[in-house]
Formats: sequence, structure tokens, C-alpha cells
Amino acid sequence: MKTIIGLIVLLGLVLSIWPADAPERINKDYDQVILEGSSWLDKYGQAWDLTRCDLKLTYTLDMSSYFPPWKSSEWSMVGIGSGAWIWMTSGAPNATVTNPERYDIDDKLYLGSLPNKYDETSYDVLYPDRIVSDPIGNPWSNYGIWFDRDGVSESQEELWGLEAGAAYGTGGIYIVDLVFHAIDNSTGTAFSTVNGIQTGFYDDWRDGKPEYYPVGMSFTGDLSTVKVFASVWGQDVKVRDIQASGCLSLP
Repeated sequence: MKTIIGLIVLLGLVLSIWPADAPERINKDYDQVILEGSSWLDKYGQAWDLTRCDLKLTYTLDMSSYFPPWKSSEWSMVGIGSGAWIWMTSGAPNATVTNPERYDIDDKLYLGSLPNKYDETSYDVLYPDRIVSDPIGNPWSNYGIWFDRDGVSESQEELWGLEAGAAYGTGGIYIVDLVFHAIDNSTGTAFSTVNGIQTGFYDDWRDGKPEYYPVGMSFTGDLSTVKVFASVWGQDVKVRDIQASGCLSLP
């Protein structure tokens, strides 16, 4: 009898501290949507509220058949817009001059946001949510922004973070994960993972983990009304398997 009473008391304590208004996380699967070539997807459906919970966005970027002229890549963007804007930019500026026997930079994926944050010089968040002055470290000495479609030399295979099928040998295909987080009602952070690789910056490159890793980017706006969007450019560039998980905006 005492055991039963004890369990009842314990259950009462658990229920008393459990948040009654815990937000419900919703999963949206857009896997039937395939964007290709020159296409714009203007903000999917209902808005998400980052102030209720983080929004996680995952998609597959396929540039395996995209070989633009050197440094003439068209750039695609996938991210969130409407209330606040931040996205992953992707392109293939060096895909036609690749060398299968050494690590070279074919494809580029990096964050951008409004206002006025468009490239690697604009990363300003140290994990998990410490906003600092940009740029972080040396923006041109980075990890997790440039990717190699084919092979590397035997000596390069031993370098820190140079993972086969992730940093190199990608074939132009990338699994992109984005996490959008609200610090408050108007300031948010975003961190990206590409093929399992997070972004980092060195002060000066060395064979080892970057001094700043992982790093992200801040953005501002109405974080209670953001919507997923995609702008895909380049012949044979495809975005597919788009999935989102977060808390929808309240009516």
C-alpha cells in the first residue's frame, strides 16, 4: 500500500513540473517536391515559429551533372524567408577543372542571411549561440565550405577531417542539414552540416581541427513567421528530399 501511495505522489510531482504548454513538434515531408534547373519555390505553406522550438531543415542537393564554365556557376539557395531570411547558398564554381589525384575545390556551400551577410566573411556565431564580431578567424582558411567531387592523393587522405564521401569523393551530391534557433523574438542563429561536416575557421590553416568549430551565422526579423523557401539555378541542378521539423506558428 505504501508503495502504491509513493508512486502516486511521484506521478503527481512529475506532472506538476512537466510543462503543460510544451509546443508540439511537427514534421513536414516534401519528398514529392523536386526542384530542377531554373525554379523558385516561394515559401512552403504555413509559417514556422522559431520562438516555440528550433526548426530543422534537411534536403539533398544534386549537382552531379552540373559542370558550368569555370567561375561561372549559378547559385542556388534553400532556407527560410518571410519573417526573417537565412539560407544555404550552393554552387559549382570549379567543377570543370577538377583533379582526381589531389584535393581541389569543386563545389561550395555556405550560409547567407539578411541584412548584408552573403559569404564566409559573415559568419558570426560560436556554438551554441554566442554572437561575436565577424569575420571569425581567417574567412578564407575554412573547413566545411568547399568540397571535392573526386579523389585525393595518398598523403592527403591522412589530413584531419578529409573524409571520403563527405569532404571529397562526393560526386557532386550533398546531404544538407540546417538548424535555425531563436535566441529571442527577433534574433536567431543558424548552423549547417553538409555530408555530416560542420563549418569551421582557422586563424592559419594547420592539419587539425579548426580553432573555431563549429560556427554559424546570426539573422534578425520576425522569428515567429518564417517559411521554407528554395531558389534553384543551374542546368541539371536538383534539390529533393526536403524535410522540415519544428513548431508551426499559432493562428
